[in-house]
Amino acid sequence: MNNMITRCNLIIVILISFTGKALALEVTAGEWELTVKQNVSGMPVGVPTQKYRECFSDDDPIPTSFLKARQCDVIEQRVRHRTVYYKINCFTEHGSVINEGKIRFSSFKISGTSKTDLGEVGGRPTILGYKFTGRRMGECSLAK
Repeated sequence: MNNMITRCNLIIVILISFTGKALALEVTAGEWELTVKQNVSGMPVGVPTQKYRECFSDDDPIPTSFLKARQCDVIEQRVRHRTVYYKINCFTEHGSVINEGKIRFSSFKISGTSKTDLGEVGGRPTILGYKFTGRRMGECSLAK
């Protein structure tokens, strides 16, 4: 009986360690350069493409530099394979905004999309859409 319990426990430990590894994001930590294309719903011309630098790690994989926020709090975050799906509340000079998106990491490249619903602006619903790509530049040199 003890042998059977030991085998079951061993199988459980192996399954848990495999599941944890399969779900790990495994971001190559460091400084990344993001190229961000922004569009505004209902507007024929978007904002010119801009570049930002940001540090990412497994503990901090959500891009926020292009939102120009003082602070962002994570509302939801889930990882599936090498993709992070997120919802954040960011505090800007114009108030609080919710941004939802996804970002996919590979060893030295990232890509993703997000959107911020601004509600009604000038009597029209306004959504900011972001499409971004990026590449790892090296170790993080940015001040936190």
